[in-house]
Amino acid sequence: MKAQVQDVERDAIREALLAIVDGNNGILNPHQVLEVARDATHVLHRYFEWDDGAAADAYRLAQVGALVRRVRLTIVRREGQARQIAISTTRGFQSRPSMRSAEGGYERTDAIFADADKRRELLAQVMGELSAYRRRWAELSELEAIWTAIDEAAEEIVDNSSPAPGDEPRPGAAS
Repeated sequence: MKAQVQDVERDAIREALLAIVDGNNGILNPHQVLEVARDATHVLHRYFEWDDGAAADAYRLAQVGALVRRVRLTIVRREGQARQIAISTTRGFQSRPSMRSAEGGYERTDAIFADADKRRELLAQVMGELSAYRRRWAELSELEAIWTAIDEAAEEIVDNSSPAPGDEPRPGAAS
């Protein structure tokens, strides 16, 4: 039943957006969507925050996210027993799915990478995002080599998902 409601809702949104596109030479302009949605009787109205104070706070929180995503950290790792060192620059903070609540937030990327459970959670998130991109852009045959590489990486991750020595669950650790 819930899926049927979601389908009807998705259909209503699609029809409303297509009506805007049809009235604007095939362009879906965000300003026009907002203008149409201002009408309290329009199907899109309920998807927007109309309280200016709440909307301002939500916008500022989005700005915080953009600011946090700008920070970069340099991570230095030793490569196995060899005397090689890998240096990479990456986003300084990440937000794991389990940290996305009012009390949660961002964590240092190097701290996530150093914790096996947090790293697995982030890796699962990334694989989910890659799968979503694949579904979104599946029609682009030029990307087939990328989809194949993602499949191979996913298989390798599954094959290596058994705990490595030292990765065994710790007493009292959440599983």
